[in-house]
Amino acid sequence: MDRKLLQQTDASTFWSELRRRGVVRAGGVYVAAAFVVLQLGEIVLPAFNAPDWVLQSLVIFVFLGLPVILAFSWVYDLTADGLTRTGALVRQGKGTVVPQLALVGVTAVSGALGVLWFSQSALTAPDGGSAVDAPAPGVASFATLDPNAPITAVAVLPLADFAEDNDFFARQLHEEIITQLSLLTSLRIVSRTSVERYATTDKLLPEIAAELRVQAVVTGSVAMTTESDSVRISVQLLHAPSDTHLLSRTFQREMKDILRLQTEVAVEIARTVQGELGADVIDEVAQIAEVDPEAHRAFLIGQEELQGGTPGGLEAALEHSDRAVRIDSTFAPAWAQWAGARLVMAHEGGELSTEELARVQEALRRAAAFGGAEDEVAAGLVLLEDYLAAGDGSLGEELERATDSIGRRYVWESTRIGRRSRPPSRSLAAARFLEAGQFDSAAAAFTRIVEAEPRADPAWSGLETTHLLQGNYAGAVDVRSDWILATRGDSPESRAAVQDMREAFDPNDPKSYWQWRREYDSARLGRGERVSDVEVALTAVGLGDIEAALLRLESAVQKRDPALLAIRNNPLWDPLRSDPRFQEIASSMRDLWRHGGDGQGGPRDGPPVEREGSRGPG
Repeated sequence: MDRKLLQQTDASTFWSELRRRGVVRAGGVYVAAAFVVLQLGEIVLPAFNAPDWVLQSLVIFVFLGLPVILAFSWVYDLTADGLTRTGALVRQGKGTVVPQLALVGVTAVSGALGVLWFSQSALTAPDGGSAVDAPAPGVASFATLDPNAPITAVAVLPLADFAEDNDFFARQLHEEIITQLSLLTSLRIVSRTSVERYATTDKLLPEIAAELRVQAVVTGSVAMTTESDSVRISVQLLHAPSDTHLLSRTFQREMKDILRLQTEVAVEIARTVQGELGADVIDEVAQIAEVDPEAHRAFLIGQEELQGGTPGGLEAALEHSDRAVRIDSTFAPAWAQWAGARLVMAHEGGELSTEELARVQEALRRAAAFGGAEDEVAAGLVLLEDYLAAGDGSLGEELERATDSIGRRYVWESTRIGRRSRPPSRSLAAARFLEAGQFDSAAAAFTRIVEAEPRADPAWSGLETTHLLQGNYAGAVDVRSDWILATRGDSPESRAAVQDMREAFDPNDPKSYWQWRREYDSARLGRGERVSDVEVALTAVGLGDIEAALLRLESAVQKRDPALLAIRNNPLWDPLRSDPRFQEIASSMRDLWRHGGDGQGGPRDGPPVEREGSRGPG
């Protein structure tokens, strides 16, 4: 028999042996079953928020299981008596021995590869929690939920809307929950504009959390119908990097209790994250007034029009706000919105008659008396003060308030009326990029500002912060060098300060950057220059001196330093947010912003604060 005939005989014998032992049948059944299992896994696992490595592991093990099944079926048969060893051929040659050895070898190699892949991939995946690489500097990375680790930052994602009409109700409710949560806690709450891009996304929560530099994420939905007199809000608070539920609640109230409901949702989230809230907060929630559902709907439509930014939107906001107060004359937010919209129109060129001016003042008085719209009332008073100042008018004794730079900045940045009366500044727009974790866009925006306005301190500070949040201390040093030269002039003193910084900075020791900043600020104070307590406090945070940082912040509150507004959304302050003294500072600042004086609406304590200007780094 020649060699070719021998090879054909061996192949025919091997194929016959495969069929006799049921290997072909077993392989076909396994492939069909594996296909069904993988299809089910692709559907079921995401529904339970399973990490990616679970499905990947299933695919790998299904693939590696095929040679194991083939080898097993070569040796055993499934009969009525159970598993029995398959009998060997009477005439056995090397044509059958070689395949047996090959199958054994493939099975061993497959098993070894499976074990190696699982140990190298699944067990070290971030969601697995068994082994985690050290996080890169400046990048939020969390693998497991540590019940003792404080949560300092929260993002409230857009609510899924199950309403039957326009989704403006869900959008406005989402914004209100964010606002209330910001007022109730010292947490860093990511703004609505920064989370809107996640309304439709396939990103996992750990990815979103890392981009926004938060530890907790709120998701939820709102359901209502045009005929129903009730609304249901479902919320889930999750420790985002580990996908662990901290809170899952459903709230349902009649529409007349919507104002209380949105505050209750924020209170529940705040209580879960930051612990028990003060009795005054609970009392305030209990005292929130009911509102007529139709009045609230008209108010929301007016609010949507107000935020649209068009002249026609202002007219529509006035009409809907007026309709809301005619339906419910005790609805404070609608009174404040009507007055604010009319004042914005006046600032954009429309004069107020004596009768209209009196009506605006009366609307603000009513909004203040009924309560529940303190920030928007403050914004209206600032606009009214500016309007009357231009005509040598007076607010009147009942509305008198101090409106220094900190109050004004809060109004422009944090209220609907304030934002509508002034288009967002370029610095604020750049800060939104920074808050959203879009560092390249933030750096480009801040750079454009300082190129056009070399003495724009807020933009320089934002550009430096962009580098610090990424752990790029060398980049922060470069920005600080340019900042000093741009705002203090290219003098021998400035060049010496830059040279000292570069000599003191050690790229392998980020702390050296903060040590230089402390020495630089001390030198400026020694020369009698004004240095913000807030900047000195941030340097102390960088050095880990929490006590010194808190003392400086308390001093800044007494001085009403406008730079305090930066602590609300800047992640560099996160190490302090769980400290009770920091929480007290945040609470006292809210009173100062709202009332424009000593927290009780009285005259401002302490020395006058100079207006913002170019003072160089500091």
